Formats: sequence, C-alpha cells, structure tokens
Amino acid sequence: MNQRQHGVGLVGTGIMGRRMLAAVQQHPQFRAAALWDPQADALQAAHAAAPEARVADSLAALVADPAVDLVYVASPPSAHRAAVQATLAAGRACLCEKPLAHDIAEAQALRNAVLQAARPFAVNFPFARSAAALGLADLLRSGALGELQHARISLRFAHWPRPWQAAAGDWLTGGAEGGFTREVLSHFVFLSQRLFGPASVHDVRLQRLPGQAETALQARLQHAGASVAIDAAVAGTVADQNRFELTGTRGRAALVDWARLEHDGVETVPRSDGTPRTLDALHRLLAGHAGHGLATADEAADVVRCIETLLQ
Repeated sequence: MNQRQHGVGLVGTGIMGRRMLAAVQQHPQFRAAALWDPQADALQAAHAAAPEARVADSLAALVADPAVDLVYVASPPSAHRAAVQATLAAGRACLCEKPLAHDIAEAQALRNAVLQAARPFAVNFPFARSAAALGLADLLRSGALGELQHARISLRFAHWPRPWQAAAGDWLTGGAEGGFTREVLSHFVFLSQRLFGPASVHDVRLQRLPGQAETALQARLQHAGASVAIDAAVAGTVADQNRFELTGTRGRAALVDWARLEHDGVETVPRSDGTPRTLDALHRLLAGHAGHGLATADEAADVVRCIETLLQ
C-alpha cells in the first residue's frame, strides 16, 4: 500500500470542515494542503489551526493546486454540485459531505458525473465504517437476534439547529436545504439501506411551517425484508438523543447516540470517534482497494431519493 501522505484540500471550513481538518492532521496518511471558504472568518479560523495549509482564493484555485490529491467538500448542500463538479473536472479524488444534494434530480446528476469521471469518490456517512454500526450489522447477519420483528429509528432534539451549529443557522433552519431530516436522519436512512437494501417511503406525517425546517416526522421505510419505523421531533424538553433499534425473536440490539452499540441492554461497543476509521478507509480507496466500505455515489443518491420523498 502506498505510504505517501495524501494532500487534502478542504472546501468549507465551518464546524464540520474544521473537525475533519483536525482528524487529517492526526492521521499518518494525510496532510492539510489547502483551504477555501467564501466566509473569511471561517477560513481564518481554519488557517490558524492549520498554518501549514495554503489559503486558496477560490474554489478553482484549490482544486487546481498540485499539492491537493483529495478534495473534502464540507459546504452547505446547495454548494455541493459546483464543488464536486469542479473537483472531478480537475481530476482530483473527492470526499463529499452528506447529503449529496438537496434535490433528487441534482443528486442523480452528480451520481452520473461521478461515474463518468471514474475518479475515487465517496460520501461521508460515518456509519459506513463505525465500529458500532458494523457491530449492529454483524449481530443482524449472524442470526444473533433471530428473526427480525421490529426496527425503529428514533430521533429527538432539544433545539434545531443544535447549539454548536448556530453559525450555520441561516441554512439549517430553512426548508430548502436545512432541517434534521437531511442533516441527521439521512445517516440512519443510509444505515437502514446498508442493513436491508433499497427502501420505499410510506405513511409520512410531516410537521413544519411554510419555508421552515420540519419540527416532527413520522414515517416508514419499507425494504424487501424489513419495515423500519421513523419517529423524529424537535421536542424542546429532552436532551438530544438518537437510537436505531432492532428487535428479533432472540434478542434486541441498538445503535445509540451515534457511536455506542447495546446488545440486550448491555453496551458492547463504547462510544468513540469514528473519523480515523473513515480516513483509514479513504486511504484504501485512494490506493485502489475495492473493499474500502465507504458510501458510494449510488448509495448517496438513493439516500437523497428517500430523504426528499419524506420532505415532499
């Protein structure tokens, strides 16, 4: 396996971009090569944390930088298409934040562009490589839970956006590209499709004011061999929590609070940061290994299909 460090160019240096930047700086196979963000304060904060990286003056300059091998796109969803297309046109590999897009047709167009470009590409759904999510899949496929009886995704938020997302509140509170369904539920829809295959959307009950992000959602994902209930809301009186629970004839397992795995009420995988595992898999992708396990453009476009159907 190629041991040289891959230069990463970050498009978008808000909270998610800076989290990935910190992980890149700690990983032996990657280095921060270039940064760009149209918001000067966000760009300045990222450069202060990574003075070794060049500050690009435009998206075009960043993707053209010869020190950049991989472009990480962490901009709001409405800017993903331009960033991904510029990255592919420059012949660079790309890791794009989810959701791939906030429109079904746009997601399909990006999926087609990725396939045509034939460059290394993945979408950052951490459940693709997290220890807890992989453990949940192992319990299901090994038969340890028996025959599946119930599956449920439950999400609660004290506030939306969450306090740490306040700087991105302008787009996260709007109905066009924001809301917890795109921002959070998309992760669990991805995991549901990894566990059970493609899904159709049924029994949607959505609460939201005109032009605003949703405040409650109940629905059902119907897979070929499983039905998954969705119950999500901004509750205001409870702490943030999320849970993907599978109940079978022989036991129960749940992925809890993003990164913990419980089996019959006992924690079997403790909470940990899965970003290093994502970067390990990204290194395998860049080295040409087919078994990297990251989310593909096909998977990401199918998640967008489900999410935007829920929100129609």
